[in-house]
Amino acid sequence: MIISASRRTDIPAFYADWLVNRLDAGYCLVKNPRNPAQTRRVSLLPEDVDGIVLWTKNAAPLLTKLSALDGYSYYFQYTITSYHSDVETSLADKKTTVIPAFLKLADTIGPKRMIWRYDPIIITPRYSYEYHLKAFAKLCGLLAGSCEKCVISFAIAYKSIAKNLAEVGHMRLAAEDKTRLAVDLLRIAKKHGITLCACCELPGLYELGVQPISCIDASLFGVDAPCDKHQRKGCNCAVSIDIGVYNSCMNECRYCYANHNEVTVRKNHAAHRADSELLVD
Repeated sequence: MIISASRRTDIPAFYADWLVNRLDAGYCLVKNPRNPAQTRRVSLLPEDVDGIVLWTKNAAPLLTKLSALDGYSYYFQYTITSYHSDVETSLADKKTTVIPAFLKLADTIGPKRMIWRYDPIIITPRYSYEYHLKAFAKLCGLLAGSCEKCVISFAIAYKSIAKNLAEVGHMRLAAEDKTRLAVDLLRIAKKHGITLCACCELPGLYELGVQPISCIDASLFGVDAPCDKHQRKGCNCAVSIDIGVYNSCMNECRYCYANHNEVTVRKNHAAHRADSELLVD
């Protein structure tokens, strides 16, 4: 069993104490997001868990608590983009917090367990093609040696976030524009010894040398697991159990598909108790 912590919210950034408490207890409770009346008990005992995938934009709150993960196989999907507060509304400061935490974490657990995510890529008048090239090159220079892979993806205007993307000036890219940008990002990543990867993107990107990747990768835990049929078409992620809750991430990124209502997000965050069996009661 693989635990995803979490596609639905940033547990390391906002719920690190809860995670530590639940690992110590050996289980947590998770509500069915489609039917909150249904609650599932999920074992977190090391002998029942093949591995844990930790998704975050800021691991700083978890850094002093990493010993709680001793006895587990785990790796991080760590997002660092080039956006400012008009897009990533409440994210911690990248220069003083987010990037230093990434580097400290890599120094502690090793670069093989650090997967950097530069996604989603949004093209706007402010965040132009040229802006992304310069910003990506700068981040590669800062993160080189602390990770081996970088995952890119291009923003999709899902119904739940279409308005938000329109408000920040998101421009839909043609396939040839995506390819052109990917070629330049691939060149920059190679220069810094980083393998550029993508999931569920245009087949042409992989023909250029961008590597396919599974965000939930069972092979990294040395186990075989079937693909998760509940993910979008083309996704090769292994089956996992997500222990997060939608509408609870306080990063409040404008491109986030996991938050649907700002009032609910704040209500859920306020209702959270670190000693609860549930992330949000």
